[in-house]
Amino acid sequence: MSNPEAGNRLRLVLREGSLRPGDKLPGERELAELVGMGRTALRPLLEALEMQGIVERRPQSGTFLLRIPPPGVHGSTIALIAPFRGTGNKNSDNDAAWLHRVASAFEHNAAPAGARVVLMDQSEHILDTCSISKLALEAVSEGANAAVLLHPFGSRAKIAHALALLHNRGVHPIVVSSRSYSGLASQVYFDSGWGAYLATRYLIQKGHVNIGFAGAPAGHEWLQERLAGYESALDASEISVNRNLVFLPEHTERLAAYADGVEAWHRWTALPAAGRPTAMVAANDVVAMGLLQAAKEYGTEVPGTLSVIGFDNDPGALLAGLTTMERPTEALGQAAAQVTLERIAAGQAGAAVTVRLRPVLIERQSVATLQ
Repeated sequence: MSNPEAGNRLRLVLREGSLRPGDKLPGERELAELVGMGRTALRPLLEALEMQGIVERRPQSGTFLLRIPPPGVHGSTIALIAPFRGTGNKNSDNDAAWLHRVASAFEHNAAPAGARVVLMDQSEHILDTCSISKLALEAVSEGANAAVLLHPFGSRAKIAHALALLHNRGVHPIVVSSRSYSGLASQVYFDSGWGAYLATRYLIQKGHVNIGFAGAPAGHEWLQERLAGYESALDASEISVNRNLVFLPEHTERLAAYADGVEAWHRWTALPAAGRPTAMVAANDVVAMGLLQAAKEYGTEVPGTLSVIGFDNDPGALLAGLTTMERPTEALGQAAAQVTLERIAAGQAGAAVTVRLRPVLIERQSVATLQ
């Protein structure tokens, strides 16, 4: 917005008035009076809010509020810390592309509120086990009011130390991660358990009863959440959980690999033919792609013999025709920006919050309907 002070006043009117998402805004004349400006000056502010997805102007109907705008925080600095160029693993390109989309959505929402966003790339220091704490200190030296750790790389203890370091130096810590960190930091992520619940329920609605789970290393918090969601969906449909159909690698936090999916396929074929699952919920798309790869190599028809559903909607899932649960990527960046701006506006009295977004089912060709 070209007039920060006027933009802040407009945001305040929309935030603190009686309007709720979906409501029609007052007419331009009344709204201009509420904000304390002329109608000519108001119009570019409304155009900017429309570009941000906060309002929608409908011909012949008026302007409607789509979501409550974040507060104006002009003069504030936000450090956005992430391994933006990946971590060097096999799926690094996918990770970097996803982080770019989240960060872009974050900037799109934070910059119009007047915040300066400083990007700090952890990729350059990925071999340094203390890199996340060093970048946190760099954020402090930049005068950051808040620091967002976006899928930070490192052990749970190192990341917790970085969050505590930020908090103790008066910088609001926000973490966007599948790991949970109680106490000091606000957290924004998507609901893995709910996504796996929906994936499993979708298979049940397609007529599948004998449903397996192809897991990743069991030490991951997100893996345990997805396994719990799978089990809850079966329980809700009064289908007993068969532990012989849950294929988990070792209890570590190594990254999931294609080999995990291949191993799940081999364990599937080792079962008696009558006891094999007709469908598999894969822990993520990497595991699902391993399953599909092994099935193709050994002549198992998908979805004719085995239906497969993934999680994440990685780029390869589209080309493979994989039905999957999509992470709400742009919405995640928007939500992280909203939480960060709210924390800055609240000052030190602001309480840490947790926001969980729900994944969305993407239907493709890897799931069959049983008769």
